[in-house]
Amino acid sequence: MDKIYLVAWITFKNCLRHKALYGILLMALVLFGANIIFTGMFSWDITKAAVDFGLSTIAFSGLILIFFFSINMMSDDMEKKTIYLILSRPISKVQYILCKYAGLSTVILISSIVLGCCSAISVWLSIAMMGFDKVLPFTWSFFFLAVLFQTLSLLVMMALALLWVMITSHQFTAALLCLMTYFVGQNMENVKNIVVSRKMLDPDALSVKVMELASWIFPNLSAFNFKTAVAHGLEINPSMIIYTALYGVSYIGICLCLSIFFFKRKEL
Repeated sequence: MDKIYLVAWITFKNCLRHKALYGILLMALVLFGANIIFTGMFSWDITKAAVDFGLSTIAFSGLILIFFFSINMMSDDMEKKTIYLILSRPISKVQYILCKYAGLSTVILISSIVLGCCSAISVWLSIAMMGFDKVLPFTWSFFFLAVLFQTLSLLVMMALALLWVMITSHQFTAALLCLMTYFVGQNMENVKNIVVSRKMLDPDALSVKVMELASWIFPNLSAFNFKTAVAHGLEINPSMIIYTALYGVSYIGICLCLSIFFFKRKEL
């Protein structure tokens, strides 16, 4: 356990030393400032615009962190052979994967806490500037719940990024696959629902079967998106919260197991 903590702590500190981290956080703060300015253009729907902009900024910043750190750092360990220095210690490949994921996830968690607070401030200021009488039913508890699940979706993407690096061992290919996975995960469920509800294709058609298969393989990232419910003050089913959380944790576990499997098969 001490070994896992030590390597995870070193990974976390290396991320903090990276200048890109502060550039990303600065960019996020600028976007939150823009949220306050541009929300005034949507005076008929202030809450929805402010919440959408704030939560989208958290998601965007988290994705950049994943691309900069998880893919970049893991690929560098492979390409620069620094992984040999780590594995020469009494650290197994399983511990290495868990350490890296723990360290990188800590950066995502801390970033989400900071950005979540900044997002809440920007939303509050946006609403205050336009007048609280124009606000739709809105609760802060649901807002921070949305931030929590947005963070969980980023942790899922972090695990997937780690898996792609273990499979490809190439930075550009892993980044491309990670980006493709994100877009498929965000839109697959909506596309499938539209096709089924409007009966655009026969239920037994091959394309429908492929979409169903893809919806099981790729993560359903839209399930973690509570922006609409939060912005309009809609009730969120507690069972849905539990099932979504279990789905996210299970998907992370599967990705880590697969990462360990492919990493063990690598000849280092």
